[in-house]
Amino acid sequence: MSIITLTSDYGSKDYFASAIKGTILSENNKIQIIDISHEITPFHLQECAYILKNSYNNFPKNSVHIIAVDTEKQKNKRHIVAYIDEHYFITSDSGLLSLIFPNIKPSELVEINISGEYNTELFPAKDIFAKVACHIIRGGKLSIIGDPINNLKLFMNSMPVEINNGKSLVGEVIYIDRFGNIVTNIDKKLFKEKKGDNNFIIHLPRGKKVHTINQTYSDVKESEVIVLFNSVNLLEVAINRADKNAISGASTLLGIEEGNQIIINFIKKNE
Repeated sequence: MSIITLTSDYGSKDYFASAIKGTILSENNKIQIIDISHEITPFHLQECAYILKNSYNNFPKNSVHIIAVDTEKQKNKRHIVAYIDEHYFITSDSGLLSLIFPNIKPSELVEINISGEYNTELFPAKDIFAKVACHIIRGGKLSIIGDPINNLKLFMNSMPVEINNGKSLVGEVIYIDRFGNIVTNIDKKLFKEKKGDNNFIIHLPRGKKVHTINQTYSDVKESEVIVLFNSVNLLEVAINRADKNAISGASTLLGIEEGNQIIINFIKKNE
């Protein structure tokens, strides 16, 4: 099965996503095209990284992933193809891939050196990325469409920070989903390591404190605040059965935005 996925900040109103699909199918109408998301906040690399990091590895090995977020080619932002973790990624060298793969280096990495039929600087995802993807699906080598390069542009992921001699952990809100659920960069493994046998208090804005981590959203009544580890094991603050657009999500009701801090205090049981 030949699979190409699309991720972009194009939204669903305009013709952009369908034009990419049409270009691909015109070259090979047997390719299966999967939309990961076209609702990335415009130019929001961290949001794109979160969605792709938790999506790509569910696809078969050697799938091809076109990423059309902040794709305008500039002197310091090349168009690239990276073969990482047995998947192909076609995008611009904006730092995005380093956010998705902070600890994995590409097995193969090239700067795309082909041009399209039209003004490729305006719509590279269609005029270049789609053609490169079809080339890969046909079994074409990356060396034919690109020149080898050694390094990706690097962005650093924000990491939780210990304070108060390890008695507190400061995390950051990295993503807010369509339900208004707040995703932090505190993962389950780190939390368990720092907690040990201690009790804990999670401090949220507006004076809200949480002492319990639940397993599922339905562990609390509808419209109540809940903290749990989500399906990718990141600490999440949510409101059961909330809708971000109805102003009932945790982000709205608690006044939390991306980049805000979440503080966890660890307290010895005998204190």
